[in-house]
Amino acid sequence: MRKLLISFVVALVASCVYAQNAQVKDTRQTYLWDVTLSMKGKAAGCPDIWDKVKSSMIDDIMQISDERIEIVVIPFQHKALDVWTEFATPAGKDRLVNRIKKYQLPLFEFNGRMTTMTDLSAPLLYCVNNILSEDKTDILKLMTDGVSDINQDRYEDLLRRWCGIAKQKDAYGFYIMLTDAAKEGLTTLKQIDPCRFEPVDVSQMEGATVSILALAPQPSYAFNVRDDYGKDITLKFSPSGNGMVPPGYRVHVYAHENNYIQFDDVVEMGSDYSVTVKPVYTMGKAQMMAILPVDRNEMLSFRAEPADGMDKMPYATTQILDCYTTCEMINKPEKTLKFHVN
Repeated sequence: MRKLLISFVVALVASCVYAQNAQVKDTRQTYLWDVTLSMKGKAAGCPDIWDKVKSSMIDDIMQISDERIEIVVIPFQHKALDVWTEFATPAGKDRLVNRIKKYQLPLFEFNGRMTTMTDLSAPLLYCVNNILSEDKTDILKLMTDGVSDINQDRYEDLLRRWCGIAKQKDAYGFYIMLTDAAKEGLTTLKQIDPCRFEPVDVSQMEGATVSILALAPQPSYAFNVRDDYGKDITLKFSPSGNGMVPPGYRVHVYAHENNYIQFDDVVEMGSDYSVTVKPVYTMGKAQMMAILPVDRNEMLSFRAEPADGMDKMPYATTQILDCYTTCEMINKPEKTLKFHVN
C-alpha cells in the first residue's frame, strides 16, 4: 500500500509540474535581414550601414542569455535567401555569428542586369508558412532601409491579415526602420494599422541598432476584496530581449470598463519592470463584498501600452506586447480550522 501511495504522489506531482510547464511557452526570436545593395550604400542617397547592422545583430544575439530561446536569421531580398536556426547556447550563437560575419551580398539578374530587389512580403510570408507556431511566442524583427520594390500589394494584403495570424500563433512583429528611407513604409502601416506589428525608428541611432526590449504584461492578477481593497495595484512585466528600461519610460495603463475598479493613468516603469497605479474603487468594501459572487470569481481585464512620446529614442526600442492582464476578483470567505479539546 505504501509503494502504491508513493507512486500515486509522484505521478500527481509530475502531472502538476507538466501542467505548469505547459502554460509557459518558450520564445523564438527571428531576424528578417534586408541584404540589398542599398544596405551597402550602393543606391542614391543611401548610407552604408552593412557592417553596422551586422555588428548590431551580433551584439543582440550574443546578449541572449536564455539557452531555450530559438534564434532564426533570414537574409532576404526579393525572397528569403537563406534560413539559419540555432538555440541560444554558446555554440549555437557562435555558429550564427560566424555566418553573419562571413555573409556576402548576392546579386540576381533583373531586366538584364545584376542587381537586388526588395520584397518585404517575402520574409513575412515565409515566417507565416514555415516559422511561426502556436507552441512558442514569436518575436519578428523586420529590419530594412527601404520599402518594397516589388509586390507591395502582397505586403499590404499580408499586413491586413496579420492581426488574425499573429493572435492565432502568438507572434509579434516589429518594423525596424534603419534609415530615413524606410520611414516611407509608415504610411502603409498607419493606413492598415495591424495589431501586433509596431514600427521602431532607429534611423538616428549610432550603429543602426536592431535590439528591442519586449515587455509582456503579467497574464493574471488576483484581487482579494477582503485583503486588497483600498490598496494600490502593481503590475509586473516580463522582459524578452536585451537592454534595460530607459529611465523615464512611461506606460499608459488602464482598466477595461467594469463595475468595481477604475484607473486610466500614465505612470513611469521601475527598473524592476513594474508599474503601480492608484485605482478608484467604485463602491465601499462592504458593498463590494455583498455584490461580488462568492461561488465564482468575477473576471476583469487591464491593459498597458507605451505612453505618448515613447515612440522616440531612447524609448522606441522598448516595446510592450499587445496582450492584456486578466484580473480575478476573489470574494470567498476565509477558511477556518476549529480544534475541539476534550
